[in-house]
Amino acid sequence: MNNVKQLMLPTIVAILTACGNSKTDYKVEPLKVTTETVGTNNTPFSRTYIGKVEEHSSTPVSFTGMGTVTHVYVEEGQYIAKGQLIAEMDSTQNKNALITTQAMLEQAMDAQQRMKVLHDAKAISDIDWIDVQTKVRTAQSNLQMAKKALADCLLKAPRSGIVGTKHMENGMTALPSQPVCTILDITQVKVKVSVPEKEIALFAPSANNNQNITITAEALPGKTFSPIKLVRNVQGDPLTHTYDVFLELKNPDLQLLPGMVVSVTMPIGSETDQNTITVPIQAVQQNADNTHFVWLKKNNKAQRQTVQIGQTQGNRIVISSGLKEKDEVIIEGYQKVSEDSNLK
Repeated sequence: MNNVKQLMLPTIVAILTACGNSKTDYKVEPLKVTTETVGTNNTPFSRTYIGKVEEHSSTPVSFTGMGTVTHVYVEEGQYIAKGQLIAEMDSTQNKNALITTQAMLEQAMDAQQRMKVLHDAKAISDIDWIDVQTKVRTAQSNLQMAKKALADCLLKAPRSGIVGTKHMENGMTALPSQPVCTILDITQVKVKVSVPEKEIALFAPSANNNQNITITAEALPGKTFSPIKLVRNVQGDPLTHTYDVFLELKNPDLQLLPGMVVSVTMPIGSETDQNTITVPIQAVQQNADNTHFVWLKKNNKAQRQTVQIGQTQGNRIVISSGLKEKDEVIIEGYQKVSEDSNLK
């Protein structure tokens, strides 16, 4: 028995010694983040809105009477001049009506010549003579209406412009005031912009802000446009709380077309604004007490920095205080850092 104890004792001691010496060293890897070095610029504050080009005016063109359309001579997008023939309606009935009224006028005038002889000879009363003259004037009036009805079978452009939507084709029945097509005036165009109510004061017409507004279109790279007039709608949308603003532009080359999407940039500061520090919006965090902060990288460690924010500029935000040039702001990976985290 004593021999067994003597054999087990060294084994137990060895096990305990091994357990006492087992220690694992855990090494914390530095966190990988992306930073942006703070700089300044002298770019004036501005806001960009999305707008849509609209025609300056749209004129629906229609026949005044009812009939079958025999020819439509224009196509959508075609430029037409004032007085150009747009469409033609079947004029068979109108031609017959004109022939009839001409015959009735000739008959009335012949009767007037015969009755004049009798009236000069005092053979008929003044009432009969006035009745003959009335028939002549009525026939003349009917002839003028018949001529107009026949002329109205030819639909001509009341103004120059671009054909917008074409509503009628050959063989269709035209009704009075039913548009055959629309004529768009795009020598000037309007850009419609919906502006939030808290920013509508920027577009006050009396401030002449339209002189500084810049309009660009992706469809026309390298081209910029400036409005000549600003009109602000005084009635807002109750659902979106926005107001419609219309910017009128000259369009002599007809480059801006209705339906184009454009960017409208409105400056809200002066060209002399200096030392403006901006950072990406997503880099700014908010505390429970509504204060704001960013994470900085200093000596490869994370440091929380309280900041004061200002206006937004696209996807960036102005930092009015709390940062200085050459500070390294963490713009990616900030979600996993904490105070004094090791960074790489």
